[in-house]
Amino acid sequence: MVDSSPVLDDAVLVAAAQVIASHGWHDFTLERVAEAAGLSRVTLYRRGITKDVLVDALTVGAAQAWQAALWPALTGSGSAAQRLDAALRACCEVVEEHLAVLSGLSSAPDPVFHLDEPTPGAGNWDTRSVYVRPFERLLRDGIAEGSLRDDLDPDETATLLFNIVPRTYLHLRSAHGWDTQRATTGLLGLLLPGLLTAATTPPPDTEGR
Repeated sequence: MVDSSPVLDDAVLVAAAQVIASHGWHDFTLERVAEAAGLSRVTLYRRGITKDVLVDALTVGAAQAWQAALWPALTGSGSAAQRLDAALRACCEVVEEHLAVLSGLSSAPDPVFHLDEPTPGAGNWDTRSVYVRPFERLLRDGIAEGSLRDDLDPDETATLLFNIVPRTYLHLRSAHGWDTQRATTGLLGLLLPGLLTAATTPPPDTEGR
């Protein structure tokens, strides 16, 4: 059986990211990717590379970066409230790391930060388990230990955090030109106090973290 999987390499993915960052979703074309990669459009076609294939690959890369960024907060020491603070800061950091590409993809029909349940047999992953479950786990830990409010619904609150933090940070940085510190501390300073119990000391404002 012949393997019909698209043949992607780092050079093509880097070129795709550059084109997305420079031109945005609506002007993202294979011709521009081929030119940026020093290849012909026909070469991409023969490799089975389409616009959707490239966007999917960039999306997978974003999901992997998200998981790697939040892992230390999930497995580290400290209270759940402190680890939730670290996870939300890591969320802002991973958006910052991929800011240009995410800005370009923000107008795509299915942007990277988009919740969707897996389609049986389609080979895609449960984006909720990638993006939302880490927050849900930390919220449940915090409720159990008493550092986070016990009237919170972990699943609903995790979904809210996922929908608020990366999108708002991206918008503040891309559309309003806020610097990283202002966007992170402004956003988290507004959200975190509403999740803590009265007896929990808010995490310090760690400027320059």
